[in-house]
Amino acid sequence: MTQDIFSYYSKMRCEDPVSFNRESGSWDVFDYEDVYYVLMHNEIFSSDPSYSGRVPDGRRGPGASFITIDNPDHKELRNISAPFFLPSSIEKYSEHIKKISSGIISSLKPDQDFISGYAVGLPVNVISDLLGVPESERQMFKTWSDYIIGNRRDGGFDQINRYMYAKMSEIFSDKQGDDIMSVINRGSFKSAPLSNEQKIGYVMLLVIGGNETTTNLLGNMVKVLSENPGIQELLRENREYYKNFIEETLRYYSPIQFLPHRFAAENHVLHGRQIKKGDKVSIWLGSANRDEKAFDNPEEFMINRRKNNHLAFGMGVHMCLGAPLARLEAEIGLGDILGKFDSIKVNRKKSKMLDNPMVYGFSELYLE
Repeated sequence: MTQDIFSYYSKMRCEDPVSFNRESGSWDVFDYEDVYYVLMHNEIFSSDPSYSGRVPDGRRGPGASFITIDNPDHKELRNISAPFFLPSSIEKYSEHIKKISSGIISSLKPDQDFISGYAVGLPVNVISDLLGVPESERQMFKTWSDYIIGNRRDGGFDQINRYMYAKMSEIFSDKQGDDIMSVINRGSFKSAPLSNEQKIGYVMLLVIGGNETTTNLLGNMVKVLSENPGIQELLRENREYYKNFIEETLRYYSPIQFLPHRFAAENHVLHGRQIKKGDKVSIWLGSANRDEKAFDNPEEFMINRRKNNHLAFGMGVHMCLGAPLARLEAEIGLGDILGKFDSIKVNRKKSKMLDNPMVYGFSELYLE
Protein backbone atom coordinates (compact mmCIF):
# COMPACT_ATOMS: atom_id res chain seq x y z
CA MET A 1 0.00 0.00 0.00
CA THR A 2 1.41 3.37 -1.01
CA GLN A 3 0.63 6.99 -0.29
CA ASP A 4 -1.68 6.88 -3.36
CA ILE A 5 -4.32 5.14 -1.26
CA PHE A 6 -5.02 8.40 0.58
CA SER A 7 -5.57 10.23 -2.72
CA TYR A 8 -8.01 7.47 -3.69
CA TYR A 9 -9.86 7.90 -0.40
CA SER A 10 -10.14 11.64 -0.99
CA LYS A 11 -11.55 11.02 -4.48
CA MET A 12 -14.10 8.50 -3.22
CA ARG A 13 -15.24 10.72 -0.34
CA CYS A 14 -15.86 13.48 -2.84
CA GLU A 15 -17.39 11.49 -5.71
CA ASP A 16 -18.94 8.32 -4.28
CA PRO A 17 -18.68 8.02 -0.47
CA VAL A 18 -20.93 4.96 -0.36
CA SER A 19 -20.22 2.86 -3.44
CA PHE A 20 -20.73 -0.73 -4.52
CA ASN A 21 -17.51 -2.64 -5.23
CA ARG A 22 -18.27 -5.33 -7.79
CA GLU A 23 -14.91 -7.02 -7.26
CA SER A 24 -15.51 -7.62 -3.54
CA GLY A 25 -19.30 -7.72 -3.71
CA SER A 26 -19.41 -5.18 -0.92
CA TRP A 27 -20.64 -1.66 -0.25
CA ASP A 28 -17.59 0.48 0.54
CA VAL A 29 -18.16 3.34 3.00
CA PHE A 30 -15.52 6.10 2.96
CA ASP A 31 -16.61 9.22 4.82
CA TYR A 32 -16.44 9.76 8.57
CA GLU A 33 -20.11 10.41 9.23
CA ASP A 34 -21.27 7.23 7.48
CA VAL A 35 -18.47 5.03 8.87
CA TYR A 36 -19.33 6.25 12.37
CA TYR A 37 -23.02 5.59 11.72
CA VAL A 38 -22.36 2.00 10.63
CA LEU A 39 -20.12 1.36 13.66
CA MET A 40 -22.68 2.73 16.11
CA HIS A 41 -25.76 1.01 14.66
CA ASN A 42 -25.02 -2.70 14.88
CA GLU A 43 -28.76 -3.40 14.96
CA ILE A 44 -28.81 -2.24 11.31
CA PHE A 45 -25.28 -3.18 10.23
CA SER A 46 -24.64 -6.45 11.98
CA SER A 47 -21.34 -8.27 12.47
CA ASP A 48 -23.12 -11.61 12.02
CA PRO A 49 -22.36 -13.09 8.55
CA SER A 50 -25.48 -15.25 8.70
CA TYR A 51 -27.41 -12.20 7.46
CA SER A 52 -25.68 -12.68 4.14
CA GLY A 53 -27.29 -16.10 3.83
CA ARG A 54 -24.15 -18.09 4.52
CA VAL A 55 -21.80 -18.78 7.40
CA PRO A 56 -18.09 -18.78 6.44
CA ASP A 57 -15.97 -21.88 6.94
CA GLY A 58 -14.47 -21.91 10.40
CA ARG A 59 -17.47 -20.50 12.25
CA ARG A 60 -18.81 -23.81 13.42
CA GLY A 61 -20.51 -22.62 16.56
CA PRO A 62 -21.49 -19.51 18.49
CA GLY A 63 -18.54 -17.90 20.15
CA ALA A 64 -15.89 -19.11 17.70
CA SER A 65 -15.18 -15.39 17.39
CA PHE A 66 -17.14 -12.77 19.26
CA ILE A 67 -16.44 -10.20 16.54
CA THR A 68 -18.89 -12.09 14.30
CA ILE A 69 -21.89 -11.91 16.63
CA ASP A 70 -24.01 -9.09 18.05
CA ASN A 71 -25.30 -8.15 21.48
CA PRO A 72 -26.37 -9.58 23.83
CA ASP A 73 -24.29 -12.66 22.84
CA HIS A 74 -21.29 -10.51 21.92
CA LYS A 75 -21.30 -8.76 25.28
CA GLU A 76 -21.54 -12.03 27.21
CA LEU A 77 -18.50 -13.48 25.44
CA ARG A 78 -16.46 -10.28 25.43
CA ASN A 79 -17.00 -9.84 29.16
CA ILE A 80 -15.17 -13.12 29.88
CA SER A 81 -11.83 -11.41 29.26
CA ALA A 82 -12.78 -7.70 29.34
CA PRO A 83 -11.62 -7.10 32.96
CA PHE A 84 -8.05 -8.03 31.96
CA PHE A 85 -7.99 -5.25 29.33
CA LEU A 86 -9.37 -2.33 31.33
CA PRO A 87 -6.94 0.63 31.54
CA SER A 88 -6.64 0.07 35.30
CA SER A 89 -5.68 -3.57 34.73
CA ILE A 90 -3.30 -2.80 31.86
CA GLU A 91 -1.43 -0.19 33.90
CA LYS A 92 -0.29 -2.95 36.27
CA TYR A 93 1.69 -4.49 33.40
CA SER A 94 3.57 -1.25 32.74
CA GLU A 95 6.86 -2.14 34.45
CA HIS A 96 6.85 -5.60 32.91
CA ILE A 97 6.26 -4.14 29.43
CA LYS A 98 9.11 -1.67 29.99
CA LYS A 99 11.41 -4.56 30.86
CA ILE A 100 10.39 -6.49 27.71
CA SER A 101 10.78 -3.43 25.48
CA SER A 102 14.16 -2.46 26.93
CA GLY A 103 15.51 -5.98 26.50
CA ILE A 104 14.44 -6.23 22.86
CA ILE A 105 15.53 -2.78 21.73
CA SER A 106 18.92 -3.03 23.44
CA SER A 107 19.76 -5.99 21.21
CA LEU A 108 18.48 -4.29 18.02
CA LYS A 109 21.38 -3.58 15.66
CA PRO A 110 21.50 -0.32 13.67
CA ASP A 111 21.28 -2.11 10.30
CA GLN A 112 18.62 -4.61 11.42
CA ASP A 113 15.02 -4.74 10.20
CA PHE A 114 13.03 -2.77 12.78
CA ILE A 115 9.86 -4.83 12.24
CA SER A 116 11.30 -8.29 12.89
CA GLY A 117 13.90 -6.94 15.31
CA TYR A 118 11.57 -4.96 17.57
CA ALA A 119 8.02 -4.17 16.39
CA VAL A 120 7.02 -7.84 16.22
CA GLY A 121 8.79 -8.91 19.38
CA LEU A 122 7.29 -6.37 21.76
CA PRO A 123 3.57 -7.14 21.28
CA VAL A 124 4.16 -10.86 20.72
CA ASN A 125 5.96 -11.18 24.04
CA VAL A 126 3.49 -8.96 25.90
CA ILE A 127 0.34 -10.77 24.74
CA SER A 128 2.08 -14.14 25.09
CA ASP A 129 3.01 -13.34 28.70
CA LEU A 130 -0.54 -12.23 29.36
CA LEU A 131 -1.87 -15.49 27.90
CA GLY A 132 0.81 -17.67 29.46
CA VAL A 133 2.22 -18.86 26.13
CA PRO A 134 5.60 -20.63 26.49
CA GLU A 135 8.53 -18.75 24.93
CA SER A 136 9.22 -21.70 22.64
CA GLU A 137 5.79 -21.25 20.99
CA ARG A 138 5.67 -17.47 20.54
CA GLN A 139 6.95 -17.30 16.98
CA MET A 140 4.38 -19.90 16.00
CA PHE A 141 1.63 -17.74 17.50
CA LYS A 142 2.86 -14.77 15.44
CA THR A 143 3.00 -16.83 12.24
CA TRP A 144 -0.50 -18.15 12.95
CA SER A 145 -1.88 -14.61 13.26
CA ASP A 146 -0.06 -13.53 10.06
CA TYR A 147 -1.89 -16.22 8.11
CA ILE A 148 -5.26 -15.38 9.61
CA ILE A 149 -5.07 -11.64 8.91
CA GLY A 150 -3.68 -12.16 5.39
CA ASN A 151 -0.07 -11.01 5.75
CA ARG A 152 1.05 -14.51 4.69
CA ARG A 153 -0.66 -16.30 1.82
CA ASP A 154 1.42 -19.40 1.06
CA GLY A 155 0.17 -22.95 1.53
CA GLY A 156 1.32 -23.42 5.12
CA PHE A 157 -1.82 -22.38 6.98
CA ASP A 158 -3.48 -25.79 7.36
CA GLN A 159 -0.37 -27.31 8.92
CA ILE A 160 0.21 -24.51 11.42
CA ASN A 161 -3.51 -24.32 12.21
CA ARG A 162 -3.59 -28.01 13.15
CA TYR A 163 -0.48 -27.54 15.25
CA MET A 164 -1.92 -24.52 17.05
CA TYR A 165 -5.20 -26.27 17.82
CA ALA A 166 -3.28 -29.16 19.37
CA LYS A 167 -0.97 -26.78 21.30
CA MET A 168 -3.87 -24.65 22.55
CA SER A 169 -5.75 -27.75 23.71
CA GLU A 170 -2.63 -28.79 25.61
CA ILE A 171 -2.29 -25.36 27.26
CA PHE A 172 -5.95 -25.27 28.27
CA SER A 173 -5.72 -28.70 29.89
CA ASP A 174 -3.39 -27.21 32.53
CA LYS A 175 -5.14 -23.87 33.20
CA GLN A 176 -7.01 -23.76 36.51
CA GLY A 177 -5.83 -20.48 38.09
CA ASP A 178 -6.94 -16.83 37.99
CA ASP A 179 -5.03 -15.80 34.85
CA ILE A 180 -6.79 -14.91 31.61
CA MET A 181 -6.37 -18.36 30.02
CA SER A 182 -7.84 -20.04 33.09
CA VAL A 183 -10.79 -17.65 33.06
CA ILE A 184 -11.40 -18.43 29.37
CA ASN A 185 -10.97 -22.13 30.16
CA ARG A 186 -13.80 -21.87 32.72
CA GLY A 187 -15.86 -19.57 30.51
CA SER A 188 -19.43 -20.26 29.59
CA PHE A 189 -21.90 -19.07 26.98
CA LYS A 190 -25.64 -19.20 27.54
CA SER A 191 -25.04 -21.26 30.68
CA ALA A 192 -23.05 -23.92 28.79
CA PRO A 193 -19.25 -24.33 29.11
CA LEU A 194 -17.27 -23.08 26.13
CA SER A 195 -16.28 -25.87 23.79
CA ASN A 196 -12.60 -26.44 23.06
CA GLU A 197 -13.13 -24.91 19.62
CA GLN A 198 -14.79 -21.83 21.09
CA LYS A 199 -11.96 -21.32 23.57
CA ILE A 200 -9.34 -21.62 20.83
CA GLY A 201 -11.29 -19.20 18.62
CA TYR A 202 -11.41 -16.77 21.52
CA VAL A 203 -7.65 -16.91 22.05
CA MET A 204 -7.06 -16.66 18.30
CA LEU A 205 -8.85 -13.31 18.30
CA LEU A 206 -6.81 -12.04 21.26
CA VAL A 207 -3.56 -13.13 19.61
CA ILE A 208 -4.39 -11.33 16.36
CA GLY A 209 -5.58 -8.20 18.16
CA GLY A 210 -2.59 -8.25 20.49
CA ASN A 211 -0.03 -8.56 17.69
CA GLU A 212 -0.96 -6.99 14.40
CA THR A 213 -2.27 -3.56 15.36
CA THR A 214 0.60 -2.78 17.74
CA THR A 215 3.32 -4.04 15.38
CA ASN A 216 2.04 -1.80 12.60
CA LEU A 217 1.47 1.14 14.94
CA LEU A 218 5.12 0.96 16.06
CA GLY A 219 6.37 0.87 12.48
CA ASN A 220 4.06 3.71 11.46
CA MET A 221 5.32 5.80 14.38
CA VAL A 222 8.85 5.43 13.00
CA LYS A 223 7.57 6.44 9.56
CA VAL A 224 6.02 9.62 11.00
CA LEU A 225 9.20 10.45 12.94
CA SER A 226 11.24 10.05 9.77
CA GLU A 227 8.90 12.33 7.83
CA ASN A 228 8.85 14.98 10.59
CA PRO A 229 12.36 15.56 12.03
CA GLY A 230 11.12 18.52 14.06
CA ILE A 231 8.68 16.28 15.91
CA GLN A 232 11.57 14.02 16.92
CA GLU A 233 13.18 16.89 18.78
CA LEU A 234 9.90 18.03 20.31
CA LEU A 235 9.25 14.55 21.70
CA ARG A 236 12.77 14.22 23.07
CA GLU A 237 12.29 17.43 25.02
CA ASN A 238 8.64 17.01 26.01
CA ARG A 239 7.29 13.59 27.01
CA GLU A 240 3.89 15.17 27.56
CA TYR A 241 3.44 15.06 23.77
CA TYR A 242 3.77 11.27 23.64
CA LYS A 243 0.04 10.53 23.89
CA ASN A 244 -0.85 13.20 21.30
CA PHE A 245 1.76 11.77 18.94
CA ILE A 246 0.39 8.23 19.27
CA GLU A 247 -3.23 9.31 18.73
CA GLU A 248 -2.29 11.37 15.68
CA THR A 249 -0.30 8.44 14.26
CA LEU A 250 -3.35 6.21 14.74
CA ARG A 251 -5.41 8.73 12.77
CA TYR A 252 -2.87 9.55 10.10
CA TYR A 253 -1.61 6.03 9.37
CA SER A 254 -4.36 3.80 10.79
CA PRO A 255 -2.98 0.26 11.22
CA ILE A 256 -6.32 -1.27 10.20
CA GLN A 257 -7.55 0.48 7.06
CA PHE A 258 -10.93 -1.18 6.72
CA LEU A 259 -13.27 -3.63 8.42
CA PRO A 260 -14.86 -6.01 5.91
CA HIS A 261 -17.39 -7.75 8.11
CA ARG A 262 -20.62 -5.80 8.44
CA PHE A 263 -23.89 -7.12 7.00
CA ALA A 264 -27.18 -5.29 6.56
CA ALA A 265 -29.72 -6.73 9.00
CA GLU A 266 -32.49 -4.86 7.20
CA ASN A 267 -33.04 -2.70 4.15
CA HIS A 268 -31.51 0.70 4.76
CA VAL A 269 -30.66 3.89 2.88
CA LEU A 270 -27.15 5.16 3.59
CA HIS A 271 -25.98 8.40 1.98
CA GLY A 272 -28.72 8.03 -0.63
CA ARG A 273 -27.77 4.46 -1.57
CA GLN A 274 -30.25 1.62 -1.10
CA ILE A 275 -28.55 -1.16 0.83
CA LYS A 276 -30.57 -4.37 0.94
CA LYS A 277 -30.85 -6.83 3.80
CA GLY A 278 -27.96 -9.29 3.59
CA ASP A 279 -25.64 -6.97 1.66
CA LYS A 280 -22.03 -6.89 2.80
CA VAL A 281 -20.66 -3.54 3.99
CA SER A 282 -16.96 -2.60 4.32
CA ILE A 283 -16.10 0.45 6.41
CA TRP A 284 -12.88 2.29 5.55
CA LEU A 285 -11.43 3.58 8.81
CA GLY A 286 -8.31 4.87 7.06
CA SER A 287 -10.47 7.08 4.85
CA ALA A 288 -12.77 8.27 7.64
CA ASN A 289 -9.71 9.36 9.61
CA ARG A 290 -8.65 11.62 6.71
CA ASP A 291 -12.10 13.17 6.19
CA GLU A 292 -11.85 16.95 5.85
CA LYS A 293 -15.39 17.30 7.28
CA ALA A 294 -14.26 15.68 10.54
CA PHE A 295 -10.66 16.90 10.89
CA ASP A 296 -8.96 20.24 10.22
CA ASN A 297 -6.19 19.85 7.63
CA PRO A 298 -6.51 16.04 7.67
CA GLU A 299 -3.61 15.45 5.27
CA GLU A 300 -1.25 17.17 7.70
CA PHE A 301 0.27 15.39 10.71
CA MET A 302 -0.52 17.72 13.63
CA ILE A 303 0.92 16.65 16.98
CA ASN A 304 -1.00 19.44 18.72
CA ARG A 305 -4.34 18.50 17.12
CA ARG A 306 -7.06 19.42 19.62
CA LYS A 307 -9.99 17.50 18.17
CA ASN A 308 -8.95 13.98 17.29
CA ASN A 309 -11.93 11.64 17.42
CA HIS A 310 -10.28 9.08 15.16
CA LEU A 311 -11.79 5.66 14.52
CA ALA A 312 -8.58 3.62 14.33
CA PHE A 313 -9.80 1.22 17.04
CA GLY A 314 -13.38 1.27 15.81
CA MET A 315 -16.29 2.53 17.88
CA GLY A 316 -19.40 1.20 19.56
CA VAL A 317 -19.94 -2.29 20.95
CA HIS A 318 -17.16 -3.80 18.81
CA MET A 319 -14.51 -1.22 19.68
CA CYS A 320 -11.11 -2.91 20.01
CA LEU A 321 -10.82 -4.66 23.36
CA GLY A 322 -7.03 -4.33 23.42
CA ALA A 323 -6.83 -0.59 22.65
CA PRO A 324 -5.55 0.36 26.15
CA LEU A 325 -2.80 -2.29 25.89
CA ALA A 326 -1.78 -1.11 22.40
CA ARG A 327 -1.58 2.49 23.60
CA LEU A 328 0.56 1.59 26.59
CA GLU A 329 2.94 -0.51 24.48
CA ALA A 330 3.20 2.33 21.95
CA GLU A 331 4.00 4.89 24.67
CA ILE A 332 6.70 2.70 26.19
CA GLY A 333 8.00 1.81 22.74
CA LEU A 334 8.20 5.45 21.67
CA GLY A 335 10.46 6.29 24.59
CA ASP A 336 12.76 3.38 23.81
CA ILE A 337 12.87 4.18 20.08
CA LEU A 338 13.84 7.80 20.73
CA GLY A 339 16.43 6.64 23.25
CA LYS A 340 17.91 4.09 20.85
CA PHE A 341 18.31 6.30 17.77
CA ASP A 342 19.85 9.77 17.75
CA SER A 343 18.25 10.47 14.39
CA ILE A 344 15.41 8.52 12.77
CA LYS A 345 15.36 8.29 8.99
CA VAL A 346 13.68 5.47 7.07
CA ASN A 347 15.70 3.84 4.31
CA ARG A 348 12.99 3.90 1.65
CA LYS A 349 14.94 1.76 -0.82
CA LYS A 350 15.35 -1.17 1.56
CA SER A 351 12.02 -0.89 3.40
CA LYS A 352 8.83 -2.59 2.14
CA MET A 353 5.18 -1.95 2.90
CA LEU A 354 2.76 -4.80 3.55
CA ASP A 355 0.88 -6.08 0.51
CA ASN A 356 -2.47 -6.18 2.30
CA PRO A 357 -5.13 -3.51 1.67
CA MET A 358 -6.67 -4.16 5.07
CA VAL A 359 -3.48 -3.32 6.96
CA TYR A 360 -1.23 -0.26 6.71
CA GLY A 361 2.30 -0.93 7.82
CA PHE A 362 5.71 -2.30 6.93
CA SER A 363 6.77 -5.86 6.22
CA GLU A 364 10.39 -4.65 6.47
CA LEU A 365 11.63 -1.33 7.86
CA TYR A 366 15.26 -0.23 7.78
CA LEU A 367 16.75 2.99 9.11
CA GLU A 368 19.60 4.91 7.51
